[in-house]
Amino acid sequence: MKTDILRRLLRPTRYFYLRSKRNRQEFGMTSRHEQHWLRTYAAETYRGIGAIVDLGCFLGATTISLAEGLALNSRARQQQVHAYDLFTWDERFELWAKGKEVEGCFTVDGSFLPEFLKRTEKWRDCIVVHEEDLTQAQWQDSAIEFLLVDAMKSPETASAILRGFFPYLLPGQSYVAQQDFAHCYTPWIHLIAFRLRDYFSVVADVPASGTTVFRCERELKDLEMDLSLSACSADELEAAFDYSMSLVADEKKANIIAAKAMAYRERGDIARAREIVTLTQYGPESLGGELERVKGFLFPSDG
Repeated sequence: MKTDILRRLLRPTRYFYLRSKRNRQEFGMTSRHEQHWLRTYAAETYRGIGAIVDLGCFLGATTISLAEGLALNSRARQQQVHAYDLFTWDERFELWAKGKEVEGCFTVDGSFLPEFLKRTEKWRDCIVVHEEDLTQAQWQDSAIEFLLVDAMKSPETASAILRGFFPYLLPGQSYVAQQDFAHCYTPWIHLIAFRLRDYFSVVADVPASGTTVFRCERELKDLEMDLSLSACSADELEAAFDYSMSLVADEKKANIIAAKAMAYRERGDIARAREIVTLTQYGPESLGGELERVKGFLFPSDG
């Protein structure tokens, strides 16, 4: 009874708080649309029957968004966000940082964990930090209700995440947000979506971002998966990308095409990769300019 009263009292406060944060963007690689979706999910949908896990939390933008939402959720006041990252600065981050507020703040191979802790200080009581290599990490706790994945940057890491975290998802209840679904540099994610298409359904396609959110529908076991692009057949690859194209809004289709071309580039089939980007009906506009960038990889003499 008291819980129901508290929920009713919090509802207007939650609504106006989320509305006020709608256009705010925490510093990082995720868009305000993604951050707003995460904040709203944690405030309104999350039930507290399993953990919230943030894989590849980087400087904390997604972790903060989830923590802000949790603070508004009367059903989950004691829950925490489990934030995973190696917290090691690399060349990719160095390129991204140019012209931004963190340019020159870190050295390659140095730790950015202190920066993460500084940025998330306000929410430290509801964040559990895991400084781990996700190729080795294994979830050891209870069920996972929400899994944010922004760490499948290689087939090996993607396979390890499948083994180490996906079996803890709750059928019919757990969500998986694939932050790189509409990014061109992680084409193996589309093999995962296709191979597990009978186990997941799409619940959200977050606009102006790479994120697509899935709900787990069936129990997952024995997730040993070879995600090498050279190991799968061309027929499976074509079917996987056809499936992914059917899941996203038109604004993301050019990015999926770019990812498909990158998959063939990884296989060494440059002719097919060029054919894909030349014959597509989508583009030239794409999120982050990815399609044009991939064309530049495939036709380096054209500019």
